[in-house]
Amino acid sequence: MPKKEEKRFFSSLWDGLSSLQLAIALLIILAGASIFGTVIPQNASPEEYLRVYKLTTYKILKILGFLDMYHTRWFHFLLALLSFNLVVCSLKRLRITLKLFFSARPPEEGQWKTFPFRKNYSPKGLPADCLGQYRETLARVFGRPKVLESPPADYQLLAEKGKYSRLGVYLIHLSILVILAGALIGSSFGFRGNVNIIEGQIADRVILRSGEKIQLPGFNVKLEKFTVTFYPSGAPQEFKSMLTIFEGGRAVATEPIRVNHPLTYKGISFYQSSYGVADVENAVLAIKERGAGNTVTVPTQMGVRREIPGGSGAFVLARFVPDLQGLGPAFEVVFSESNQPLVNFWVFPNHPEFENRQPLRFQFSVKEYKPIYYSGLQVTKDPGVGVVWIGCFLMVIGFYMTFFMSHRRVWIKLTGKSGGTLVEIVGASHRDRTAFEKKFEKIDQAIQELQRKK
Repeated sequence: MPKKEEKRFFSSLWDGLSSLQLAIALLIILAGASIFGTVIPQNASPEEYLRVYKLTTYKILKILGFLDMYHTRWFHFLLALLSFNLVVCSLKRLRITLKLFFSARPPEEGQWKTFPFRKNYSPKGLPADCLGQYRETLARVFGRPKVLESPPADYQLLAEKGKYSRLGVYLIHLSILVILAGALIGSSFGFRGNVNIIEGQIADRVILRSGEKIQLPGFNVKLEKFTVTFYPSGAPQEFKSMLTIFEGGRAVATEPIRVNHPLTYKGISFYQSSYGVADVENAVLAIKERGAGNTVTVPTQMGVRREIPGGSGAFVLARFVPDLQGLGPAFEVVFSESNQPLVNFWVFPNHPEFENRQPLRFQFSVKEYKPIYYSGLQVTKDPGVGVVWIGCFLMVIGFYMTFFMSHRRVWIKLTGKSGGTLVEIVGASHRDRTAFEKKFEKIDQAIQELQRKK
């Protein structure tokens, strides 16, 4: 390839990589991919996916990387390309911006007539005599000016405000890079999983969505107590877990957690996400002999054999199921009587109508029971969250500088003419010209008032 064509090729490539069109296209692609990443559960087990998708669909999604999208090479490549585009765009335009930011050079002679806001005055006196008055007036109405040397004029004044707004777009670009870096840190070095802990038990591992178990870094978590309150309708009102952190066999922290009120220790957060009944601590059964009308109450515990008062038999609560076939909690009872085979049957606390179906001369019902709850905790570690918050803070500042501030400049040129002075004033604002027009009118009125006083 000839050098001229090679140079043209690399120049076109550079222009393409630094173009706004590429940035917009990448943002649209990333937004579309993120929708897939939100709709399709990430890092779930194959069994969970196969319950929802056909085998062919599952294989296609796996090949395309949509099942673990945020860790795929193509997603990281898109993020890297977007980051490169932002850096190149910023560097490409930075030289012009810095020139506008730091330059205090007065406009050239031909540029004075191109400004949208212009006024001329012809006060009496020489430029040296008028300089102090115009400098004081401009400082009072707009901003403290600088005195510039600009032949052939005798003096020039420059006052400017909001020049830092020129850097707002670069701060936005930087904030996006910081947010992407924070997300990448969280994705690479963080995790999200779940753990179910029964009251009184300790957990030292977290189960990820993929089924992998990971060890907590140097500490354990114990569920001291779980409490739940209900609305009159029976719906849960609030559930709360009292957690204790153990490190080196010593309790270092005990705190309650509720929904949206997590416990965070060593960068790992524990969120209250669910709960359930794991077992029963004790129960009280009401036993009624058919036809006799006698009812006795017998306190018992799971797996403990209890005699029915009167010596007519015994029973054991063999098993508890939190929800049996959608009928709610159920106790499996094993009844024994002299010279009779064992009888197994279920007792449903929420369905007393099933008592008449029990194959005995006794009717069993659960009067009350004390459940042992488990608490379902979502466990997350995101070391990049602090970086993301810094990026969000920078973005807010950048947007404010970009959309609510403007770089406004006012020049005043004093030129000696026929024993007097020609005063020319021009102004420019790179944004919100309507507001600047009102400010320029105030400057004009202040100078006219100065003219009348002379």
